[in-house]
Amino acid sequence: MVRFLALAILWWVLTEGEISALALGVAVALVVALLTSGLFPPSGYRIRLRRLPCFLFFFVTRSTAAGFDVARRLLLPSLPVNPGIRILPLRLPAGGPRWLLANVLSLLPGTLSVQLHERGLELHCLDLDMPVTASMRDAERHVALLFELPGDWP
Repeated sequence: MVRFLALAILWWVLTEGEISALALGVAVALVVALLTSGLFPPSGYRIRLRRLPCFLFFFVTRSTAAGFDVARRLLLPSLPVNPGIRILPLRLPAGGPRWLLANVLSLLPGTLSVQLHERGLELHCLDLDMPVTASMRDAERHVALLFELPGDWP
């Protein structure tokens, strides 16, 4: 039900509240909700709305920094680039928290999620000399706080 409502609201926003698109939007939202519930069943983890502003601030500031970093590297080709793959162990539980972390890391400076393993995440790094592990741990902590996961998240 929550998935359907979120998709219906998204449709309403995308169509700018156009009444003539409502019937199609409800049908599409229902079909997509049914299809995705089979592919991505709900887990026991829920995003806590009161934690969302802090997470969004973290995400927007880091994504902006990523954009500037990539632009700087393109404009100044003399900057060092040492690309490679790192596999980092994760402390987050499987399901929504790990999926969110993998997607967030793809939008942070110098990293792109390649594959999510049972115990870790394979990342392509623009520069292996960057503090990738520290950046990933910080993102992991923000995701854990967003879901209010128990445990110590330094």
